[in-house]
Amino acid sequence: MLLSWILLGGLSSFAVTPEQVLKTAWADTTYTSQEEMRPTDSRNPLRNVEGFVSAEQEGSKNEYEVGLKFQFRSWPEWKLGPNSEPRKKVLQEASLAWALHERYLNLISYQISQQKMAVLSSSMKLSEGYLKAQSLSLRAGRTTTKSFLGAQGDIYKLKRLESGIAQEHKLAAKRIKSWVPQWEENPLESFDLISVQEVVDAVGSLPTPEASLTARISETEFKDISRELEILRGREDQWVKGLDVSQTHKEDEIGYKVELTLQLPHLGSDDLSRQKQNELILKRALKQKEAENSKDRLVSLKNQIQNLAGLYKMTSQGLKESQKVKGQDTLAVLEGRLLQEQTELDLLSQQQEILTLFVEYLLESERLATEPTKNHLSKSQKVVAL
Repeated sequence: MLLSWILLGGLSSFAVTPEQVLKTAWADTTYTSQEEMRPTDSRNPLRNVEGFVSAEQEGSKNEYEVGLKFQFRSWPEWKLGPNSEPRKKVLQEASLAWALHERYLNLISYQISQQKMAVLSSSMKLSEGYLKAQSLSLRAGRTTTKSFLGAQGDIYKLKRLESGIAQEHKLAAKRIKSWVPQWEENPLESFDLISVQEVVDAVGSLPTPEASLTARISETEFKDISRELEILRGREDQWVKGLDVSQTHKEDEIGYKVELTLQLPHLGSDDLSRQKQNELILKRALKQKEAENSKDRLVSLKNQIQNLAGLYKMTSQGLKESQKVKGQDTLAVLEGRLLQEQTELDLLSQQQEILTLFVEYLLESERLATEPTKNHLSKSQKVVAL
């Protein structure tokens, strides 16, 4: 009895739930690497401080010099600093959301493709039965060669579709296994996937933020580029570049020396600096355009979900109506059933697209960042136990 309990316990340890897959996001390198990043906004007026020692010997005379070299930052560089903190804060908040986003997409792909393969398996058997029925009808003169060849072509289409879906399922399984190595690629346990209507209700109840996550990141990158551009321009106008302070020992004499390094602005042109500035100007313009284009991202995603949900509802209703029709002829019955299963495949594809857009909406609205431990694909809103 004890041995059986241990064996069963060992087997159940390989059963994996969606929440266990989501939990691995906290160990993702995109999230953990953010903790290693150090602040760069020091507000230090000095670019570099370097000490030096030089010694000379001439006969019995010894002479040596010690000193410090100070290199100054330009005024804009001192005033603004690299200041990547706002962007770093946004990226830190988004890094976990990105890791969760990737896992959600693979969970959807794995689950839906598994359901598609089940429908395809049934469709393949029906299609083979339909082809045999067409062959018999062709011999009896009750159907045409065109219909027979059409049935044969449908089988080839199903086989190509099956190959593509099997590949999708395999890739999703491979990704999940990379996160949960002990998983033996059995069906995920307790995956109570939300319905399309629940997605529509969730999106309708969620407040739509003014700016999407992509827009926020683009705006902070725009500010960082503008800051870098101002610093580069400030270096061209910088008069005082450095200061050297040294003490000289020559026999019994001690001397002091101060050297000031000045730059005459615009007297000489730095082509590399100008080239870098031109690149930043173009990059800044692109980031500004990207930020503007991303402002309506959330509204667009919401509209896409609602429109696709309307199509899904109409397709579902059509499937229910077709199931009520009863045929007498064998070919007509098989054709009806094949059409129904094709509709089921279409519904699964629509569901997958809607769920994918929903996860994208959760990412862009920053719900994945504010509620990371909630399984947003679960009907019962299960929690990821950390």
